[in-house]
Amino acid sequence: MQKTILITGSTDGIGLETAKMLITQGHHVLLHGRNPAKLAEAEKTLSALAQGELIESYIADLSSMADVDVLTKAVAEKHASLDVLINNAGVFKTPSPITQDGLDVRFAVNTLAPFLLTQKLMPLLGASSRVVNLSSAAQAPVDLEALAGRAKLPDDFDAYAQSKLALTIWSRNLALSLKRKTGSESNSF
Repeated sequence: MQKTILITGSTDGIGLETAKMLITQGHHVLLHGRNPAKLAEAEKTLSALAQGELIESYIADLSSMADVDVLTKAVAEKHASLDVLINNAGVFKTPSPITQDGLDVRFAVNTLAPFLLTQKLMPLLGASSRVVNLSSAAQAPVDLEALAGRAKLPDDFDAYAQSKLALTIWSRNLALSLKRKTGSESNSF
């Protein structure tokens, strides 16, 4: 059965390899990237594997919550439902760690964007839909001031590890809240 699957950060690495696998299985894959040239190249590569299956591309910089909002609206305009959301996009090291919104880019892309994207796409996710959040074994206690953009984290690894623990905590919270809401394990993400 063909599923509609959105994969953030699908221009290279785990995201691109996941898209390749899902396309060869006959799924409708919605690609996401922030670099238009890399997104076009990924779409070209994947189209050769598509065997007639539809591939769509969406450009958004997930370090900008305004771009996340635009992405969710674009997906919702074309799709009444979504079977799987894979929050794969991530940032580890960057020369510019603070976004235009004043947030640490690791928290913005690795934690806040998946949260916002999932919340805004929730109306498209049915009882059998799934959200997959890619985290990491690298995790560290979260500085809430840094998460809120009120403190800077000087170390790339620590910022990344904190953002991934925050993502893990939110993922667990989402699963538990959906379980309570529906009373069913099958609806847990």
